[in-house]
Amino acid sequence: MTDFFFHFSAAVVLPFWAAMIVFPGAGWTDKLVRSPLIILPPIVCYLYFALPHLPELAAVFVNASPETLAVALAEPWAAGMFWAYAGAFDLFVGRWMYLDARERGISHLFVAPALIVAIFLGPVGFTLYALVRALHRRPLPDAPSP
Repeated sequence: MTDFFFHFSAAVVLPFWAAMIVFPGAGWTDKLVRSPLIILPPIVCYLYFALPHLPELAAVFVNASPETLAVALAEPWAAGMFWAYAGAFDLFVGRWMYLDARERGISHLFVAPALIVAIFLGPVGFTLYALVRALHRRPLPDAPSP
């Protein structure tokens, strides 16, 4: 089951990324992505890995160090838990980027590369989007003009 949940946690987020990147203007994409429940499937995978190993996780937090974390992550359950965590968190951040860009009217030509990078390198994709956002000068629709 460990292999199944490991691969499932990665595969289950791909349709949402594809919708945001390939079909950004579709009404169904907007409706789908507006729901924060899109991160529920990888969270279920995360819980599958984490719940049976709460004592081991607590030990890592009690004696936090690179060494104790490395020992824990060497275990298949911990690697799967991390993989599911990364998938859920990156998707949540990608969801925010997508919605924020739509609200601000930022061209998808600038957002799509940041989303693609965020799939694989979450913080780098977020940083790229932050730069795009900072360079975008159009105010929010309800924002008062300066």
